[in-house]
Amino acid sequence: MRFVLCLAVSLALFLVPAVSVSAQPVPTLTPVWETDTLLTTVESAIYDPETNLIYTTNIDGHFMDKDGQGSISTVTTDGQIQDARWITGLNAPTGTGIWEGHLFVTDLDAIVEIDIAAGAVVQRHAIEGAVALNDLAIDDEGTVFASDTGGNTIYALRDGTIEAVASGIETPNGLHPEAGRLLITRWTPRSVDWLNLSDQTLEPVAEGIPGPDGLEPVGDGRYLASGFNGLVYLIEAGREKTLLLDTTEEGQRAADIEYIQTLNLLVVPTMQRNTLAAYRLNWDAGD
Repeated sequence: MRFVLCLAVSLALFLVPAVSVSAQPVPTLTPVWETDTLLTTVESAIYDPETNLIYTTNIDGHFMDKDGQGSISTVTTDGQIQDARWITGLNAPTGTGIWEGHLFVTDLDAIVEIDIAAGAVVQRHAIEGAVALNDLAIDDEGTVFASDTGGNTIYALRDGTIEAVASGIETPNGLHPEAGRLLITRWTPRSVDWLNLSDQTLEPVAEGIPGPDGLEPVGDGRYLASGFNGLVYLIEAGREKTLLLDTTEEGQRAADIEYIQTLNLLVVPTMQRNTLAAYRLNWDAGD
């Protein structure tokens, strides 16, 4: 009798249809605004919830020239340029991060630290041996990471001290720290990978992205990754990347993007177009 009962239960479980787990929705993008063309060779954008402003880095020249022409601009969340030359005298500013009221900016071979309230540079953290610093990101403990795309190295600034935390990483660009590791874009391999900082091993996430540049978390375990020629992808480990934006025919670049989760707003620096372009993510677009 016990055997018959077990057999019946087993058959019942076998015959119950499997419950499929639907994929997370993939958003579409709706253009919201674009700034005036006053952001000269704009490379990066970052939102500060304390000031409710977007800060941009403007190279304004060649990305390898120490010409003193680089600047930082401030932009409102509805696309109005508040101050096109809020900070001046930089060289080729690119990546940005904010920690405790200070804006950190990569500038060729140094990390520039700006007091936001004072609107002034307070320190330049020179990095000896840096070739071409690119992106910058800050973890939950205040460690400032900077990628050296030209030097195949990732540096960390902690308590005023700089050290190389990863070397021999081919052309690292975009950075996003999370749970003791870094999500990185790599220019030459055209890939997005997790970098384990303890042993410098790489775990592939996405590949085949032309000119991979900026990275931004969506907030649900997925990420936005930009391709320099005007592409933005939605990526997730173990799934195919999804193309959300393609402005290559318009000649509009997509450099170091920003995603403001509270506003559901994707902000795209367009480089030589000299603008920021903003898009709303529509999450009810289906699977």
